[in-house]
Amino acid sequence: MTTSDESVKLRSIYVGDCPDNLLHTASVVDVETNGGNNLPNHDDNKDVKEDLDESVHEPITLPESTHTLFFTQPICSLSVGYATGIVILSSLCLFMALFDNLYSDSSPDNPLAIPEGVNRSVRGAQYLAIFITLIMEEEIPTGIVLLRTITQDSFHAKFPNRSYKKFVAAALLRIFLGYAFLVNVYIILAQATGVLEIFYDVLALQFIQQLDDIGFNIAKMGIVGRRLRHACTARLFHTEFAKQKFQRNKKCSIFLKCVYVLNFVVFLSGMMFVSIRQKNGYYQCPTLDVDWGDGVWEDPIIVINGTVYTDYFLVFAYFNGVYQQVGTYNERPLYREQRKFDNKEMVPRQNLYHGIPVIPSEIKYSTDIGAWIFTHPYIKKSIDEDPDSESWLLRSPPTEDFDLLSSTAEDWSIWLGRIDTTRVTIACNLCIDDTDCNLNGFCQPDGSCICKENVGGVSYIGSHCEIKLREDCGTIKSEKGNVTYSIQKYSSDGSGGEPDTLFQEYNRPVYTHIKNFPNSKEGDVYWLVYTGRRWFGIVFNIIELNVTEQDVLIGTQNFHGK
Repeated sequence: MTTSDESVKLRSIYVGDCPDNLLHTASVVDVETNGGNNLPNHDDNKDVKEDLDESVHEPITLPESTHTLFFTQPICSLSVGYATGIVILSSLCLFMALFDNLYSDSSPDNPLAIPEGVNRSVRGAQYLAIFITLIMEEEIPTGIVLLRTITQDSFHAKFPNRSYKKFVAAALLRIFLGYAFLVNVYIILAQATGVLEIFYDVLALQFIQQLDDIGFNIAKMGIVGRRLRHACTARLFHTEFAKQKFQRNKKCSIFLKCVYVLNFVVFLSGMMFVSIRQKNGYYQCPTLDVDWGDGVWEDPIIVINGTVYTDYFLVFAYFNGVYQQVGTYNERPLYREQRKFDNKEMVPRQNLYHGIPVIPSEIKYSTDIGAWIFTHPYIKKSIDEDPDSESWLLRSPPTEDFDLLSSTAEDWSIWLGRIDTTRVTIACNLCIDDTDCNLNGFCQPDGSCICKENVGGVSYIGSHCEIKLREDCGTIKSEKGNVTYSIQKYSSDGSGGEPDTLFQEYNRPVYTHIKNFPNSKEGDVYWLVYTGRRWFGIVFNIIELNVTEQDVLIGTQNFHGK
């Protein structure tokens, strides 16, 4: 035998005597020291790869956790009682956190108490926290690996006197607590309004989830007694289970990856669902009742189609009423004024009385001044003001809040030719139950109130049925001259059929002149109209205006105090 043959033989003997975990090392040395002519072929590489895949799995041992005590110790032992206490403690903490987050600020239309909106840094932290959470969470993968790799046969081979069913139950308990942790994290992320809040809360939940490991280590050190130390340092924790065949390991790996992907997809989809709703203003109140106070601006600057008008009084109460959310602006809801007749969108028609188209005012958030503002495209603070600028007439205190309702705790600034302050009242216009309809109506599923009519001679009107209209107050008379006014109804479809709709503005009935008005002539119409704060008398002549009764109806619907 040549020297070369002897060298190969020696290597073969050495490899054969090696432990299993040195086999691959020896093979690699052999490949690297031989010349290029002795390199293994493609099939040899495939065999080496399979050996590598199978050898990288370390021997399976039981986790050092109080969960393990459930199936390694007698059911009535101190060790199982200790493990049960740890499980109860961690479970109570998780479920108390869950219920507190669910019910602290929840409402029927927002059961998870999700905030109206968040800024971009918070939204970014929410999505980063998803990755951090799935990396930190270890109970689910640990439970799955134990169930997939330790079979009943291998378990009984090592622990013939212990129950495999308890082993399965302990692993399932791990998985259950893992998903309880994930649910808590999702609720926290959905409710978050600050970046540090997110990370602090996630770390707090992670601490709760690790109580089983912490409790085990304390017991292992003997701090809670000798018997628990013996239970936690038993030889069975060093018992190695036989490696599974490569194909079984591969299936376990694929299954575990699928669980991770599924958890990630569900988590990400839930967070995207919340984010999209926040961006669309879903969690904002869709309709508001607004009262701008008693401010009056003398000689306001009104610019319409390039023409400047100054001979007016701007009474801010004219803009009181209902505002409807019509989308978003600067990532916050945009509210638009509704018509005073029926709290619906203003129709694109000219006002009956002065020929100027009625355009609704708006409430929106200005990033330039960092506050909510009330604005109208016709009204400017200065003639030189940029016509395309956000010319505010009222503005809230500085805020980054996404909820307009939270801005009414302090006085707003108001422009009266100078900056002044006023108290603004803004309330959500939706009802939750009949109490929100002042018990004068019935709350509907869409949040609107259906008011009672002709109950003991009394009918109720208004967004929340707050206005009482007595039957004997349907006709009123002046103190002098016995001038008579009466409320009237008309046909809502404009057909002139059976009257079914009350003439009203600003949630008050419109009184129409019936008789005894001095010096009246044919075609004259006299109305008493409420305009948000005060009653005004309005006079017009349908013959001189060359309008029809239908025009009067449309003008009434589009009526605005300004």
